[in-house]
Amino acid sequence: MSIDLESYIPFLSIVISTLGVSFVFKDFIGDLLATMVIKKTGDIKVGKRIKIMLPGNITKGDIMEISLMRTTVMEVGDGERLPSVRTGRLIKVPNYMLMSNPVMVYGDTIIDEVVAYVPRPYPDSQLLLDSMKEAIINNGNGLIEVGLYQKENNLVIHGVFEVKTSEMVDERSKILRDFLTKTNQASAGIEEPRHTVQSEESKMTLPLQNIERLG
Repeated sequence: MSIDLESYIPFLSIVISTLGVSFVFKDFIGDLLATMVIKKTGDIKVGKRIKIMLPGNITKGDIMEISLMRTTVMEVGDGERLPSVRTGRLIKVPNYMLMSNPVMVYGDTIIDEVVAYVPRPYPDSQLLLDSMKEAIINNGNGLIEVGLYQKENNLVIHGVFEVKTSEMVDERSKILRDFLTKTNQASAGIEEPRHTVQSEESKMTLPLQNIERLG
């Protein structure tokens, strides 16, 4: 019969505390037990990108080594700061922290999105859709879908793509740059942009589930 070691960690911590063992020794035992769980489950392993959701702080990086007590992570930028770029800093994470905190484990590929806002006068809508598709594909990413909808005084072009986690830097910036280049060049020869007057009932929208989040 297999034993779920992870479920015993809180119980063992209480027992050790009751016996009056020092906090240092408790952490030592916690690290050893966590290492056993990590090795058994195989979810967290060398080469994987993880994000540790610590209270008040987020640690994101690529796992370089898992030792008996510590996991070495190569820090990767997150959010607006150096998105998905390795910073060159190594972080030594106690293994018990990988068990006592939520950990996001990235797969071999991830799904990302890119959003472009186009003000009036609007270029041809098909040109915008095709340009976004080409920008995604030409940068070596997998095209999932491209949508178009209107929000206030802008047309919003929303692209969803798949990219390899190991190769991801800031693909959104690359795609957006190519998209803007394509649409600017294509519309450069148009002397009088076409305007279409539509009522609220006939205005074309393509609703998305994450329309509010993208705003």
